[in-house]
Amino acid sequence: MAEPVAVTDKPREKALEILRGAEDGGFVDLLIDRARQVFDDRDSAFILELVYGTLRNLALLDWTLNQFSLQPVAKTDAWTRNILRLCAYQMFFLDRVPVSAAVNTATELAKIYGKKNSYVNGLLRTLDRKRNAIAYPGVEDPIKRLSVLYSHPAWLVRRWVARFGEDVAETLLRNNNIRASLVIRTNLLKATREKLKASLLSEGVDARETAYSPVGLELISSPPLRTLTAYGNGWFIVQDQAAQLVSLMLSPRPGDTVLDACAAPGGKATHLAELMQDQGTLIALESDRERLKKIRENCDRLGIAIVIPTLRDASRYQEGSFDKILIDAPCSGLGVLRRHPDGRWSKTEEAIKERRELQARILENCAKLLKPGGALVYATCTTEPEENEDVIDGFLSKTGGAFELDDPRRYLPERAACLVDEKGFLHTYPQAPEMDGFFGARMVRKNRVKDMRICVEACTGR
Repeated sequence: MAEPVAVTDKPREKALEILRGAEDGGFVDLLIDRARQVFDDRDSAFILELVYGTLRNLALLDWTLNQFSLQPVAKTDAWTRNILRLCAYQMFFLDRVPVSAAVNTATELAKIYGKKNSYVNGLLRTLDRKRNAIAYPGVEDPIKRLSVLYSHPAWLVRRWVARFGEDVAETLLRNNNIRASLVIRTNLLKATREKLKASLLSEGVDARETAYSPVGLELISSPPLRTLTAYGNGWFIVQDQAAQLVSLMLSPRPGDTVLDACAAPGGKATHLAELMQDQGTLIALESDRERLKKIRENCDRLGIAIVIPTLRDASRYQEGSFDKILIDAPCSGLGVLRRHPDGRWSKTEEAIKERRELQARILENCAKLLKPGGALVYATCTTEPEENEDVIDGFLSKTGGAFELDDPRRYLPERAACLVDEKGFLHTYPQAPEMDGFFGARMVRKNRVKDMRICVEACTGR
């Protein structure tokens, strides 16, 4: 990596480094978190805007730049193409940023990274002069049009158009480009939603109650969360409404023995513990040691004692028996692309099949640990049937009637009942675009002893 120099704009330079790191497989969220440790709140917010905005509009930016470049932008070196994208995003999407400032900084960065400053300067100035002459894909090729205008990979656009139709698919793509709201969940062990909201309002937070979750608040604007008294007191944790509904579907009771099979960073594990009134036992499995630390940190801050973080592989874990099991399965994450726009460019269609195989192994293994009469919820944050309905159908077929689907609506808030389809599956996408895209299925293990007694009584006439 080239050495930065003092004349460059540090926030823009850091945004460039993060974009470049993402191309090498770096996790954008982690890279941004590291940047927050160095930059103040204002610069950190600007870096976040630049990185996520560029990634959210990547295909459109490349298409626009390619109108005036002698070669496709994607074929130039990684530093140069990211400098161009970063500047083009500011030119077309950030009205408060003067074009001259964006172009001048891009040119200075190009002197250090990529060494093609003349090309960068000339292309960007031409783009500014001729922005009204840009042509976009037409309706004759709907996949290309949607892929470019909304910056999603063509393979995903093709899948959604085939599944939902062009109009619905376009709505979904458009919603993915709207910045996701920040939602928190009240820790009912320490506060009510009303008490939490009052505390937040007293410190300048603009918050409103969530429509589907009875314990959620959407933060319209807020100071940094860690500076809030309620955060230090452990009154809330950041968690989208859809994820909150998954824990409600499982509906554990105080005193239960519960397994959270894929638990990090602990959002659902802590919610389950709260629903259990911190009474009972909750084993939280995680196969990554660093991620396991996040579970402990969240439990400590929220004041939760019953969660036992356990470093184990959910596809092989075979200890104990449980009243309730949650499997928030590792998945393609296509339901959270609005929060993680870098995922659009790192995920592949082939990965869906690979994930499905892992999901089936985890489900089949953990289901063996469920007590007769117990309940299991399988959930993902993806939209694709191969990772959702198909996994459940395959599992139910394999287990020969030992498990059956259970209608989750009686465990959900009344408003959320509309998110459950005729088969009993929870879908928050595209039905509720203000939430992340989640899937959930609730199953119960049949009580074999009870079934046998019923059979005997029927056969003997008793």
